[in-house]
Amino acid sequence: MEVKYWLKKSPRLIRGTFHEIEDAVAWMADELRQHPFPESYGGSQDARLQYVRDTLGQSAGSDVVWGWYPNNSQYVSCALVTCPRVEDGLPCPQGL
Repeated sequence: MEVKYWLKKSPRLIRGTFHEIEDAVAWMADELRQHPFPESYGGSQDARLQYVRDTLGQSAGSDVVWGWYPNNSQYVSCALVTCPRVEDGLPCPQGL
């Protein structure tokens, strides 16, 4: 499934809407605090958040989609998906 189609998922799966990059980075930081990457994955939280900041700041390809098993527990999936996707005819969910 292409990331752009996540915009068609049920609104109950939306955890937030962010109009500013730093607000989205703060949300991801909170997710990482709640569900930290295992040390075996390498990299620091600061580096991961800088990646989020840099990626969201791009004019194209600016989605961040991660999935991981924090400390050998249940799989976590987090996505920051930009919208609207004018070129694909995909609006923001619920007119956001």
